[in-house]
Amino acid sequence: MYIDKVEAMSALKSLHVFSLLGVFFSLFEVMSCSGKQNQVFRKPLETDFFENTLKRDSLSDEVSEYAPVKQDAAVSDFISQKYARTLQATWKCHDPKLFQDPESHVYYVYSTGWTDGVQVRSSTDGIHWAKHRQSALWNPRDVSLKYRHMEWDDDFLKWVGYTVNNGTAYSTKWYSANKHPNSWAPTVVYQNGKYYMFHGIITDCLSLSNGTVHPAACITLAIADRPEGPFIPASRYDPSTYTNSSLVRYVWSTKDTQNSQIGYEFCTNSAGGDWEHGFGAIDPEFVFDIATGALKEFKIGRTVCYALTYGSWKGGIALVYVDSRTFKPVNQKTGKVMEAPLDSIDGNAGICIAGGMGAAYEGSQLLFNSETGYYYLFVSMGDLNVQYRVGVGRSKKIEGPYLDTSGQNMTFETTASASGYHAVGGKLIGAYQFGDGYGFSSPGGQSILRDASGRILFACHSRTTFLPVSDFTLQIRQMYFNKDGWPVLDMNEYYGEQMQPNQHELVDIAGDYEVIVTRRSRIPRIDGTATPSEIMHIAPDGTVSGAYAGHAVLADDGCSVTFTFPEEGVFSGFVFDSTDWTLKDVPDAQRATVSFSAVNSSSGSKKGEYFFGNRLR
Repeated sequence: MYIDKVEAMSALKSLHVFSLLGVFFSLFEVMSCSGKQNQVFRKPLETDFFENTLKRDSLSDEVSEYAPVKQDAAVSDFISQKYARTLQATWKCHDPKLFQDPESHVYYVYSTGWTDGVQVRSSTDGIHWAKHRQSALWNPRDVSLKYRHMEWDDDFLKWVGYTVNNGTAYSTKWYSANKHPNSWAPTVVYQNGKYYMFHGIITDCLSLSNGTVHPAACITLAIADRPEGPFIPASRYDPSTYTNSSLVRYVWSTKDTQNSQIGYEFCTNSAGGDWEHGFGAIDPEFVFDIATGALKEFKIGRTVCYALTYGSWKGGIALVYVDSRTFKPVNQKTGKVMEAPLDSIDGNAGICIAGGMGAAYEGSQLLFNSETGYYYLFVSMGDLNVQYRVGVGRSKKIEGPYLDTSGQNMTFETTASASGYHAVGGKLIGAYQFGDGYGFSSPGGQSILRDASGRILFACHSRTTFLPVSDFTLQIRQMYFNKDGWPVLDMNEYYGEQMQPNQHELVDIAGDYEVIVTRRSRIPRIDGTATPSEIMHIAPDGTVSGAYAGHAVLADDGCSVTFTFPEEGVFSGFVFDSTDWTLKDVPDAQRATVSFSAVNSSSGSKKGEYFFGNRLR
């Protein structure tokens, strides 16, 4: 994810500041949860955690066994483990990609690892997570052309001017000796018994000897035999099939300043020295049918393809295609499978479907829902340092236009319109806090998965309001589509709940609620501070009073709810049984709650905004 021009020289440092700011915190009870009231957990000793959860082969140092925290004691210890920075089971998880292995049904999260490659976490239930010691790119069997045994892509390294001086590290005549590649924002799919990963390799904001700035990036394909890796660059994994591992490249500088000895002049996806142009080669993600979980197929010419999105600060979100059999790049005009990166052909780096002109959209995920007939585009927006939030828009056509919950186009044609980007995109999740409980801010880097059970899980990283650190932590919530075809989230973190038909009657959901209506603003920093909740009452007959006055109607299915307010408009969504992880100092049994989440896509002063809440005990 690229940073404003004025921050170019310090971008990489700002990304590392999260790990440097960390201070050693002892374990303490942050909060607790109980999705199933009879299910309890035991807190392991901190010093035994990794030994108890990750047992390894001494020769390969790869995961050979994963065991979650045992479910046999107090629930109240569970969240203190989750948010324990010393354990890092979920801490420092940036740009999480949620994946479920179709062979074992184990969940994996792959995330940005910067110089350490790609982080890996695993879970048998999507709730309890353990971090693997080694990167998904870590390969101990072959140390040539590696940095710390990492399987970086040789094509990229040569393109940006790296030379190998020994078997364990990189050097270059262009960059200072301590500069080395970074890996960001991976995505993984399974096909034909193999695991295919696209990830970004970055050399961001490095200076050449003449003092010019040449940030460069590449999305590259790596393949593995196991979900934890090692993922090997495609051209090394299977040289008989792949002569090149790169999908698409990007460089910030102009052609006039591109150094021919490095090779930048061969990249047509150039920003031209302007952050408002060029698709940043980062954040790749496949297009799935979220109603089935299957990759969606397209036909370009005679080639059956998969679609991906990528792109980042600030040239827009790009749509591209790869061959469905090999994952090689495809010429988007002819359908011809390419043996070179997409950008080797002028104008072939992708079709802009959102953002552009300086709008800070990134981390995109494009989904199709065959039950609603819409494509849904999710983007993280803002500066990752303080103001992330997730926006959403939809379209009947894959190339757009993508309109948000209030009908605004998420593609910008002018810099003036792009300056208000943070107010565009339905605010699926932003910064929030219920009462005096624990709150969260700057959510982003989202990943959405339909798992084997049919649940739709939404992963993202967030900061907390209760720890004095800037690190992100992994969070997972459930997502649903309302009667108007818009996605809504259960804003409580996932704890194994399943929404059932005929779950409630109106009298069952009566009570006082802590509620939040989202606020969108042209000022990005709004999502660096948590929006506080207000108190609203639902009477047994559906009358709503307090912070909002109107009426609630629960449909015959016992799940679908509609709130009608004369001034604010009509909000449609769901009610569900949830677990409130945000409460402080309460018994475990009091964490079970009724929640609702809805969106107004029709009219009123709050058109386009989301509305959610938890019932008070």
